[in-house]
Formats: sequence, structure tokens, C-alpha cells
Amino acid sequence: MRNPILLLGVGGLGSRLAPRIANELGCACSIVTDDEKFETGGYPTVLINTESWVNPSGRKLRFYAQASLDKIRSLVAGFNTVLIIGNLAGKAGIALCPIICNNIKNQRIFASHQVGEGSYSSTDSLPPQSIPTSHTDVISFVIMPFKFEKNRIFDAGICLRRIRESSDAVVVIDNDALLDNNPDLTISQCYDLANQAIFDTISSLYQTEFHGDLNLLGVGRPDRESVSASAMDSLAMLLDSADADSVKRTLVYVMGGDRVSVGAMNGLINTVQTIFKKDNLCDVNLMISNPGHINVHLLASVISRTKFDSYDPLSEIIPSKNILDWEELDCSPEFSLDIRSVE
Repeated sequence: MRNPILLLGVGGLGSRLAPRIANELGCACSIVTDDEKFETGGYPTVLINTESWVNPSGRKLRFYAQASLDKIRSLVAGFNTVLIIGNLAGKAGIALCPIICNNIKNQRIFASHQVGEGSYSSTDSLPPQSIPTSHTDVISFVIMPFKFEKNRIFDAGICLRRIRESSDAVVVIDNDALLDNNPDLTISQCYDLANQAIFDTISSLYQTEFHGDLNLLGVGRPDRESVSASAMDSLAMLLDSADADSVKRTLVYVMGGDRVSVGAMNGLINTVQTIFKKDNLCDVNLMISNPGHINVHLLASVISRTKFDSYDPLSEIIPSKNILDWEELDCSPEFSLDIRSVE
């Protein structure tokens, strides 16, 4: 990742989490939301105007977002790295994350063509945000829905597929795996754990190397009695979403690591390497968390199928290259037809 870095919060989750992380890192932050009541906090914000619709569908919201693409481009202009935070279990995340990622990708392709043709040979005379760049890295952090949110699973699967195609790296937290391995948690507690894991991971981004793969983030609970117990929570989440053989690299985040003994740390790394049965690199990032809390997150890069592929069963039968309109994101246009009754 390269400076300058922009945190782009999308929808409800992103608009709450991005400013908090930006304050921690001291980097820029912008918001894209459809919530008219959202308090911007002084951050650059693009509000998607849904006109007369009070509760539009995700596809209807995506249609109205197309009118704000130029404003979104202006938010990311001049940044070398854009970190997108969104919730694919929410309507705004499903509607906006794919179109934003695709927008940045298309702008990057256009800029590379323009630079290659020499159209911007005298960029010294242009303001910084007017200079196109073909090197904007996009890293997306998304949360997948619970299995009981059946009306969102299919759309979430398609959106994740599109986001992966338009992003340099994707980090996924699976709410369903979190709940499966922690059935005693409430919905709000699951949300809090997932949000804190994203916060912890991005806050350590200067120590982290993200790969151009699908990265699964396993979340450990801070109320476990030992670092190994918290690590088992994270491992259980990972193995619920992907096979151990598909993991090619693992990052171990130990929050409160300054209070963990060297012996416990060595045992943790040995356990992770034994489970994955590989000599893949296990980086250990030590971070100071809240006093009295020690927990472990695992970030695993996977190279084969995950459970999310089954969310979009058609993708297993029909590859993207055989879909004629795959490049066009589906939406629900607004038509005003004056149809007279003829008798």
C-alpha cells in the first residue's frame, strides 16, 4: 500500500467505522451513503438521492447511485490506495460497493490509456486531483450475511464476485461463521466483534501485506481465558468458510500481544502451522488493545473455492465470460410512461 491512503465508508457500517479508523491512522476519510440523517462529521460525503423513494430496493438504489459517479470519482482522485468498508448484509452495501469498485477500476483503465497516449504529458500545470493515475490500489473490507438472511445471500454472493474482480484484494468477515461458532452471542455482539476485527486489521495496515486474493478474517473473542482459546475461535471461523488446504498464507494478529508470553506465542504459531500443514508464512502482528483483553484474529489468503461460491449457484455453471451483460451491473431504472387507455 502507498500513501496517500483514503478510507471510503459505504452505507451504514462504513459511515460509522471509517471515521473511527481514520482518526486512529491519521489518514483521509470519505463517506458514500443514502442516509439523509447521517452526520458527516466534516468528512467529504456523497449522498445518494433516491428522490421520492422512502425505502428503495438495492437495485433501485444502485440506479440512483449512477447519477453520483462523478462525485465519487472526485472523492478518490489523488489517492494511491483506497480502502473500502461495506456491509454486504445490508442494502446499501450490496447496492453501492460493486458500483464504486467498478467505477474506480474503469477510471484506472481510462487513466492508463490516457497516460499511454501521452494526453497528460504536461501534468505539472494541472491540480493534483485532476491528474489521472493508473496505480490506484483498491482493498475492500466486506461483511457477509447470516444464513437466516436468505433474501440477501444470493445478492451478497454476486456482489462479492464483482468486488473481487474490481479490487486488488478483498478481506471478508463471515457473520454466519461467527454465529455458528459462537451461538451464545447476540446479533449486536456479533456486529461489535466483526467491526472491532476490521478496526484492528486496518489499524495495523502499515505492518500488513495484503495479497491480491480473497482473504478471510477469522475473529477471536476477547473474553476467552487464554490466547490459544481465542485463536481457536478464529480458526473455527476460517475452517467454516474454506478448507485448510486452500489456505496459502496466514497472518496472526495478537491484540494485547505485549502481555502474551513468548512460550504462548510460539505455541500459537506452531498450532496454526500444524493445522494448515504447510510452511506458509505466519506473520505475527502484536498490537496493544484494551487493558485486560487479549484476543487473536487470523487473516488467511485462500486460493480455491469457499462457501461464498455456493451463494451464487449460477456462477458454478456459467462463467463470467459467457454472460453477455456481466459488465453491466443490474439495477432498476425509473421509467415515466404516459400510457393512455385506448378502447
